[in-house]
Amino acid sequence: VFFVSSNPSLLRYARLDQIGLSYQAMSLDRSIQNISFIKKLPPTAGMGFALLRAATTNIEGKNEMNEYTETFSSQEIQAILSFGLALSNRLALGINIKMFYQNISSEFESTNNIGLDFGFLYKINRSLLLGGIYENINGGYNWKLDHANYEELFPKIVKIGLTYTGIKHITICFQEDMLISPSDYINYRSRLGLEYHFSKGIKLRGGMKFSNK
Repeated sequence: VFFVSSNPSLLRYARLDQIGLSYQAMSLDRSIQNISFIKKLPPTAGMGFALLRAATTNIEGKNEMNEYTETFSSQEIQAILSFGLALSNRLALGINIKMFYQNISSEFESTNNIGLDFGFLYKINRSLLLGGIYENINGGYNWKLDHANYEELFPKIVKIGLTYTGIKHITICFQEDMLISPSDYINYRSRLGLEYHFSKGIKLRGGMKFSNK
């Protein structure tokens, strides 16, 4: 259901209109919420909209004497408009248009920015599927504190993945991530996953992750 927040070219395979809801409660009064809507556009396209929110509450404020002042909360919201289209039986392309909003403190002001993601899917043969996405093009914040300005750019992320289904009841997935920081430092991360299909829609999944820090 959450095609919108992954590879937008997957929207080309949406069979029905769908709504997705997700809530994750974490330690230290943190939470993540996600809501998405997908609309099939016949014959070979789809569009979607999603809202992602990450928030923290009960943050104790202190002054220079380490005395309690007040309790703060903060949140960051990402709105995503997505579109996916099949150019042929083998190739599909997609785009995410993302707007970022933050509410950290009244002392910090930011100009909300718009970022882009571009994704693709290519069907090599009946058993092998290649996909990729380039995330956070132009994404970031322009901060303003008093009379000082500061630009914060998000790391750009390139993801390439393969899915193989040529073995009966087994799906093999591999993904390579390349994270490019604003200072051009590059970090690599690899993922390998296996899925075994039992009867009656039951699946067993496992995987490993390797990172280069």
